[in-house]
Amino acid sequence: MNKKTKISLFVPTISSGGAERVASLFANELTKYFDVTIILLYNIIEFPLNKDIKVITLSEAVEIEKKGKINYLLEYLKFIYKFHKAIKSEKIDVVISFMIRQNIMTGVAKIFNPNLKTIISERCFPSKRYLNNKSTAIATKILIPLFYNKNNKLFSNSIHINKDLIDNFNVKINTNVIYNPILNNSNKPFTKDFTILNDKFQIVTVGRLIPIKNQKIIIEAISTISKNITLDIYGEGELKSEIISYSKNLNLEKNIILNGFNFNVKSQLVNYHCFILSSLSEGFPNALLEAMSVGLPVIATNCMSGPLELLNDNISVSIEKNSFYKAKYGILVNVDDAIGIKNAIQYLQNNNDDRIKYGELGFKRSKDFNLEIISLQLKKLIDDI
Repeated sequence: MNKKTKISLFVPTISSGGAERVASLFANELTKYFDVTIILLYNIIEFPLNKDIKVITLSEAVEIEKKGKINYLLEYLKFIYKFHKAIKSEKIDVVISFMIRQNIMTGVAKIFNPNLKTIISERCFPSKRYLNNKSTAIATKILIPLFYNKNNKLFSNSIHINKDLIDNFNVKINTNVIYNPILNNSNKPFTKDFTILNDKFQIVTVGRLIPIKNQKIIIEAISTISKNITLDIYGEGELKSEIISYSKNLNLEKNIILNGFNFNVKSQLVNYHCFILSSLSEGFPNALLEAMSVGLPVIATNCMSGPLELLNDNISVSIEKNSFYKAKYGILVNVDDAIGIKNAIQYLQNNNDDRIKYGELGFKRSKDFNLEIISLQLKKLIDDI
């Protein structure tokens, strides 16, 4: 019997972040083909892992960003040393890292161990995430090309992310697109009934309460519609109190419900009439895909990156200001356009047949991202390295 290739997935934690969730799904599925180890920066595991996966943690759950720049640098160097040591001791054949910090560390490890096979994965749109902040712009412009290019391969979850890395960060290694997988065991969509005369129109959104998710724009949109509408927000974050105050100022405190973080949020989505993604920027929106996978019709900002690929097969569209676009599998609106979101909501409110149709189309589209299908793409990338 041939010995399995030893692979390691390198992530900060297995917690609520989209990249961490994707890494846990990949790790569990890849145990069918490889000897899998997960290396974590911090000892946080909140998603189930296959019993055959070995877990190595490099530190306890202390965020080093809070310790000051000097201590941050020292801790960073310690992480690099511990990571390199773990790879050596476990005799890892292939490392697959997720997100910029781990990708840089993997590039450093590759310098000291040229025979190590390394695949890095970028999970957000770099120019939007890194270059808008002066403190990160200079560093990333230097570090990304310096260390990303030391690795064998790169995959991201969007065509547009790869293009951005090549055009704006001088990434020269082989790039691939592997979209985020989803566990989708449903055989039919569960689009909730809605009668405009009798029912409240129940909207849901899922995401961290941080500026880039821009949930306030949905609240602004709702404030101009009949009060017979509710918005449930699932997620935690720094803007929680601000969102509560904003809702109160618009007299919408009874219409806006903050539910906090829910590990099983997908099971709750069937209770709503419509899902909205309001982000200014994404890598690949897991929450949008999960909503589609239960048959929930979706409205999404046409941000970089992900929504266009998910909802319109990456075929470019032109959306008029204050309007929306009826894409193949859902509704697209311009980024930060409250009136456009309002009009899209009212379209689905007033056109129940189309709302059900989009629920069915989105559900069928979500099947393209089945975990088994997507994981085989990553397996091939590993096998071909």
